[in-house]
Amino acid sequence: MLLELSGITKRFKNGTKYQEILENLDLRIYEGDSIAIKGKSGCGKSTLLNILGGLLPFDEGEMLFKSRNISTLTVNEQAEYRRKNVGFVTQNFHLLDDRNVYDNIALPLQYLRLPKKLVKSMVESVLYDLEIEHIMKRHISTLSGGERQRVAIARAIVKKPAILLADEPTGSLDEETEEFILKIFDKLHQKGMTFVIVTHDDTVSSHCQHIYELHHKKLRLFRGVASEINSLKDEPLVL
Repeated sequence: MLLELSGITKRFKNGTKYQEILENLDLRIYEGDSIAIKGKSGCGKSTLLNILGGLLPFDEGEMLFKSRNISTLTVNEQAEYRRKNVGFVTQNFHLLDDRNVYDNIALPLQYLRLPKKLVKSMVESVLYDLEIEHIMKRHISTLSGGERQRVAIARAIVKKPAILLADEPTGSLDEETEEFILKIFDKLHQKGMTFVIVTHDDTVSSHCQHIYELHHKKLRLFRGVASEINSLKDEPLVL
């Protein structure tokens, strides 16, 4: 098992009181899983994604990454968990406008202090995989929305993370561009990448094996019975 959440509860302070966003939530993620999480605006989807990525602490429960308890790690160890294992893709891209495409994609590898030759090889490989090698020297401000999202995906996957987390990755794109981005996610899944997508879009969620709805602070499964059966065996899901 890649990630296991058990009894996760998350509260935020609202004035003088605390409001529970997630309550006693459970989730199992196996290597190679593709998971969509749906739900109404403000229900806690992005909160859950940030917990999975090690960006946000929780108040109760346990999160295990390959059987290692994330909540017991030091701040530096949690940062290392994120750097090595988690890729993030957001609706607003969060690219650096003062750098070109190549430099944006190379950034996670530089944080890992990889040799320059290896960085160059890995960046060029993902540029070709996502069909954006022709824009590698262009600055972010000159790119279309679809090009920016492909760069953001490239930056997220270039380090070959254990899990890719995407928050409304096609929310600001037109229908044609969304279709192209979803083909990229399909290709990544075929290569064995594990990812969790937060989305309100039925088209996006239909590309995932397992669809959950975050409802009343907990997850309920809409599709993915095979995953639940496999979870009883504690074996990765095989397509």
